[in-house]
Amino acid sequence: MEVPDIQNQTLAEIQLKLYNKAKRNPQKRFRKLKKLLLKDEILYTAWKNLNKNTKGTGFDSLTVQQVEASGVDKFIRVVKKELEDGKYIADAVKRVEIPKRNGETRQLGILTLRDRLVQGAVKLVLEPIFEADFENCSYGYRAYRSAKLASLEVYKWLEAGNTHYLKGDIEGCFDNIPHDKLMKIIKTRIGDELILSLVESWLKKGSFGSGSGKNSNKGLLQGGIISPLLVNFYLDQFDNHWAEIGLKNVEGESIEHLVRFADDFVVLSKEWIKPERAETIMAELGLELNREKTYVGAAANGFEFVGFYFQEILDENGLGNRINVLPTDGSIEKIIESIESIDIEFKGKKNKFDSENEYQALNIVIKNIYNVVDPWVNYYRHTDYASGLERIEQCFNKKIQDFI
Repeated sequence: MEVPDIQNQTLAEIQLKLYNKAKRNPQKRFRKLKKLLLKDEILYTAWKNLNKNTKGTGFDSLTVQQVEASGVDKFIRVVKKELEDGKYIADAVKRVEIPKRNGETRQLGILTLRDRLVQGAVKLVLEPIFEADFENCSYGYRAYRSAKLASLEVYKWLEAGNTHYLKGDIEGCFDNIPHDKLMKIIKTRIGDELILSLVESWLKKGSFGSGSGKNSNKGLLQGGIISPLLVNFYLDQFDNHWAEIGLKNVEGESIEHLVRFADDFVVLSKEWIKPERAETIMAELGLELNREKTYVGAAANGFEFVGFYFQEILDENGLGNRINVLPTDGSIEKIIESIESIDIEFKGKKNKFDSENEYQALNIVIKNIYNVVDPWVNYYRHTDYASGLERIEQCFNKKIQDFI
């Protein structure tokens, strides 16, 4: 049987109702969410939201394609019945090491398809409730928000003269969020026993050290569908607390402006900023700042944030200024590496084309390069990206010449 065409408006109505209730009453605890979680609108949308192209599988070795072949309806009915009867138990998590650009690795967890479905469903229920509490300064892992919008917010405050900054990064944020404190803050909003038990079970399964067999009682699974939402909900305390511990002047106006993207943040002010304030808040949350990536400075010296480079440019007399926003060198180098890899991959195939088809082969190379460059240009279109684009064009031209 084919997956029913779920009416998005129905799901939107469910989520909007939850959001409005949470917004109107900041102290409200939602105790009856199980019925919503079991709705077809929720479960089938969670299924549709699954990444169908995920190559890795959990310990069940089950893929989306296999379930589609055997019957999505049957799969969802079985999971729904387990949730209804209280027999659902989170599966073990498969852990893999993913190489990072700096040569190090990071550990990701791969959930079973069953757990991915249920986590996606719980996320659909919790997201509108939590979203009602989130501050405007938070941009990561949220609908209709992005690093690009965060960069515009930073630019706005810099243009307004807030050219002193504290650039901060949380040490191992996903790995160090304490479960007891996280559950305590979740329970201020959620009173449904099924939802709470599901979240607790995922926390326990996700926090086992690699091969240790011991629960560390802290950390969120990197690779978990619900993990980014929980990170944001926990760090919302940081956003709130930042405005509540006296960082306003006597008129009540904010004198320091926070912009946060997940565990990466910047505070902007017209005055020099003391990092001890952020350290104190983090300590209360059971977290620490990454000292190597946390520093204070003036925008005239420039700083990076969420893939953008910001710098205040003074005129010759030191009287006027303007704010430059540029793509980071890292983003430019990544595009250049991608162009080079496309060319290298194609060189091995070039001999397969005879002389009559070389023009066609060249067009394919150019098309592949534009598929890499065009998204970069669109992403950085609001910045002063000309110098970066010039470097990319030089690489582009050289590779085309080499091919010819």
